[in-house]
Amino acid sequence: MGRVRKFGASAAVVVAITAATTLMSPIASAQAPVCSTGAQYGTYGGSGWARCSGTGVTQTRVVLFCQQSNGSYTTHYGPWVENSVRSFAWCSSSAFPISVGYQTQ
Repeated sequence: MGRVRKFGASAAVVVAITAATTLMSPIASAQAPVCSTGAQYGTYGGSGWARCSGTGVTQTRVVLFCQQSNGSYTTHYGPWVENSVRSFAWCSSSAFPISVGYQTQ
């Protein structure tokens, strides 16, 4: 019987935590930034961009990773831009985008 009571108490705690989490999740998701990125993958001299919006984001910048024709890699940062504005960066003419990301403030 001791196990049954402990299980019952644990189940009640789990239900309470689940209910509290469900009630708070719309608030948390409303504050989470929504970001999108894109790049001209495989194009020499190609560009990449990032844009974030939402509560809690004041600025965004793109982080573009490029591969040089000799096999080395470089990282390029776009300018910090306001909420909901695209930040752009470009690879050199002897490099192409392989990945794109972003940073927020």
